Amino acid sequence: MPKIKEVVTEPNRPVLINFQNGKIQPGEETSLDAALFKEKGSNKKLIGVSNGDMLYTGEVADFNSFLVVQTPDSKSLQLIQVDTSVVAPLLENKAPTTATTPVKGHSLAELRKEFGSKKAKRYTEQQERLTTNIENVKQTLEMTVADVTISEIPTTMNGDGDSLYKPKINRDASSKDQVYQLQDLVPQEVLDTLEEKVIEILESDDFKEFELLPTVEKLMLDLRASQPERTVVEKCKILLYVHYLVKFMITPLKNMTKKFISCDCSSEVDKHIKNNYMVNNTRPITMKDKGLCYTIVLLMLAMDHELDLEMISKDIKTGIKKMQEFARNLGFSGSSKNKNSISLKLPVPPPVMPNLKRKKN
Repeated sequence: MPKIKEVVTEPNRPVLINFQNGKIQPGEETSLDAALFKEKGSNKKLIGVSNGDMLYTGEVADFNSFLVVQTPDSKSLQLIQVDTSVVAPLLENKAPTTATTPVKGHSLAELRKEFGSKKAKRYTEQQERLTTNIENVKQTLEMTVADVTISEIPTTMNGDGDSLYKPKINRDASSKDQVYQLQDLVPQEVLDTLEEKVIEILESDDFKEFELLPTVEKLMLDLRASQPERTVVEKCKILLYVHYLVKFMITPLKNMTKKFISCDCSSEVDKHIKNNYMVNNTRPITMKDKGLCYTIVLLMLAMDHELDLEMISKDIKTGIKKMQEFARNLGFSGSSKNKNSISLKLPVPPPVMPNLKRKKN
């Protein structure tokens, strides 16, 4: 019989949400926006979940509940402490049954004005006074959201505390190739649409004409000089996908119009990036974090589980410390050869319970 190996308890623990009027369908969770609030003068917590059309609210109940998690093929169990909440639609001019102050409206902005901190309220009021177009509003939100002191809700996946935006991982793998599966990150049929472009690049005498990211250009050159042709093509397809993904991540929101194309040489790659890294035709910060996680893992797969983070951190416009923190949460270890390098070691380290509360840089 499996034995309990670990009990995970954290002050900022995950919240299990049940919808009073039904269940969300598979795939719809990526279109939800959620936030957690504390009511002034009490220890009550209120959760808000919005799908863009309707706001659902409910009080968070602390019943000392636990999730029992067992990794496939493992003989050990993990207990993860969670809070619970039953959320119901917040109808206009109707106060939520668990709050003492009436809250109007169908957006999380209304909850921030009622229950948020002074910074959260000030930020929300400023947004309401903006008269610029919607794309400028989105850009401002992305740049200033760090000042909003609202605790984000950790969402668990894969039974090991990993958040929703991290790739599927097998921490009990007996070989490095089993830890991450490429098919879980990008379908092979999507990557295959990049083969023609990859061959064109590899056969060129000057990579500069393709305007690749410095990291992708260097790694492609290294692979071309050191590995068999077929292996090089397969790995360079991954690198070229990373090129388009990172370009998408660093593109200003104001440029993401209806005519925006993330990949000009493959409609399948363009569709895959938009479907997996956009929500309601925009790119929230959580999707940028997801893109960062997937970029690190894809580069590790292409480079045989050894990677220097310094160059890619510059391409992706992210500090090296944040890159290293994400790498640790993804199961990678620091390298003894280079302080900025990471590698994959077996056994894979246990999951790190991430602190998703954002800090002002």
